[in-house]
Amino acid sequence: MINKIISKISHRVKAFKKHPMTKDEVGSALYRYLSFNLIQRVYPKERIYNFIGGMKFYAQKGEAGIVANIYYKLFDYEESIFVINNLKENDLFVDIGANVGHFSLLAAGMCKANVIAFEPIPQTFEKLNRNVSLNNLSNIIETVNIGIGKEDAILNFTTNRGVMNSVASGNEAQVIEIQVKKLDDVLKNKFPVFLKIDVEGYEYFVLQGASEVLSSKSLKFIIIELNFSTSKYGHTNEKIFELLSLHDFVPIEYDTVTKQIKILPSYNKNKFNTIFIKKDSIENYA
Repeated sequence: MINKIISKISHRVKAFKKHPMTKDEVGSALYRYLSFNLIQRVYPKERIYNFIGGMKFYAQKGEAGIVANIYYKLFDYEESIFVINNLKENDLFVDIGANVGHFSLLAAGMCKANVIAFEPIPQTFEKLNRNVSLNNLSNIIETVNIGIGKEDAILNFTTNRGVMNSVASGNEAQVIEIQVKKLDDVLKNKFPVFLKIDVEGYEYFVLQGASEVLSSKSLKFIIIELNFSTSKYGHTNEKIFELLSLHDFVPIEYDTVTKQIKILPSYNKNKFNTIFIKKDSIENYA
């Protein structure tokens, strides 16, 4: 048990030394990490924590979508800075699989963009709304309690995985029926500039129902999670990459210091998330 704890702390320290916002204050980051976990172990409850740009959020142990911001100040750093640097006031940012609101808060609170945030799980949706209200952003963040997929349907979603719940892929016992709609239908007559898609492996189905959105001249950027979880639904990351390529999106790495990009030959295999840019927008980074 002691060895396991020491190993976890050592792993965190190494990560803090690499992260742009904690590499020069590893001790402070470690203090935040230890304090949070100790307090949550002794007295587990939801508390308010500080976020970038003067924002705040509710969090408790197990909420992977937001908790890391307590230690690192800004997690998913490359993707988050890309949003902050490229999204403009009044642009439309669509957050598919919004979880408790990390990217929705950044888009609205930092960039003053309009946001439509889709979160299907009722308990997580409630937490998303609380974070939106906490930051007085209800006027520019519209939250929608449905799932997004390739067709209109009622699907089973898991309910026993906290903020990691997703479309049930087998005979899971603890599930809830949730309405799923096509992105093309729910965004009819709306023109998003930016999509963020994080649906725990269900990304390909989201894209199948979004051909009109993907072809729209307004859409310039996509952040999409691509990891091992796609396989449970019978798809591969390569298939998703090919579909996005057909719509003229190219994968990139983003230098948060120089604000320049590096075009990748395929999706980013070193990270869970990949940033895609529409080809006709690439010249802005030359």
